[in-house]
Amino acid sequence: MKIKKLFQQLFKKLFRLLFKFYYGKIEFTEINNVNLEIQQIKYIKFDKNTFYVDKKFYMIKNARIYTDLVEHVAIIKDNKILPQISYQQISGEHKSVNFNKVYKDGTPRLLKKIKGNVLSLVQGASGNNYFHFLFDVVAKLNLCDEIIPLKNINYFYLPGSFHWQKKILSTFNIFEDRIIDSRDFRHIKADEILAMEHPWYQKGYVQDQIKHLPEWIIYSLRDRFLKCAKKFKTSDKIFIDRSDSMYNHCKLVNNDEVIEFLSNNGYQSYQVSKLDFFEQIYLFNNAKIIIGPHGAAFSNIIFSQSGVKILEFMPYDHPSVKCERISNILNFNYKRVRLINNKDFNYNKGDMILNIDALKKIIYEFK
Repeated sequence: MKIKKLFQQLFKKLFRLLFKFYYGKIEFTEINNVNLEIQQIKYIKFDKNTFYVDKKFYMIKNARIYTDLVEHVAIIKDNKILPQISYQQISGEHKSVNFNKVYKDGTPRLLKKIKGNVLSLVQGASGNNYFHFLFDVVAKLNLCDEIIPLKNINYFYLPGSFHWQKKILSTFNIFEDRIIDSRDFRHIKADEILAMEHPWYQKGYVQDQIKHLPEWIIYSLRDRFLKCAKKFKTSDKIFIDRSDSMYNHCKLVNNDEVIEFLSNNGYQSYQVSKLDFFEQIYLFNNAKIIIGPHGAAFSNIIFSQSGVKILEFMPYDHPSVKCERISNILNFNYKRVRLINNKDFNYNKGDMILNIDALKKIIYEFK
């Protein structure tokens, strides 16, 4: 096994050296030393509200993009990495461009050449996360639309093309024939690359920055999607059932017991992933009380109405403040309940247990 592993490492090293020889060594440069066009986006308007954003939009001729799909994105012009619009999030921390892996490994993937312009919306693995797709990718689309009408963009370079992503993109009239999936093409070159800085995350750990989520992103998402809500028969007292998640964290071990108790008290449970995106909007907009364990589905509270009551359960050591930040901006009645994260439980089912007697008391006090 050791010999096999050694050969694998040697092959990878040779593989990278060959690509580095073919495509060239990547070097650092200041953005001012590159021939490109930069436009400033100072303000963005939604309905009657105007928000100060102060973001830059970059247009680079004959440039390329490389991504490892996990932590690194490099936007490259003439073998020079562009610092403001490249991305490197390592072990959850946003690092400077000096940490981008293309310096060491080059761009070890075959290059796909694209005719026309391409808007870069890749940022490692996070774009496949529902929250990040809304708050990062869709936010960039809204910013881009201030500079270039989206209909004038040939292709959108995206981290995945799942059904729910396609549904969201359809509201921008972006369909599959204009999507380039970075999972299929990790290294592309286009006549023109369009890119911008991250809308809200430029340094440190992501959870530390979520507490400063810009108001304009929340209002822009409401402005874009509330009108798309698809009405269906539902309760206004809902429990978010996370048992369908592929992950075991932030799950209730006694989920069925909790659902049964809440059902007897007028609540209806939903596995949100089973709903159409437009139905999710309606579900959260119609709700007066929302209860459930922390997860991506809670991003949908941005569609809720002022005064909604939100009760979120999460492990004691979980750092997320997403719902608290959104609730403060939109005037929600939000309560977070931390539960002991004990892996002595049946971890195949979850990592938290919610005592029913405690739940009775919490709900009573929350009325």
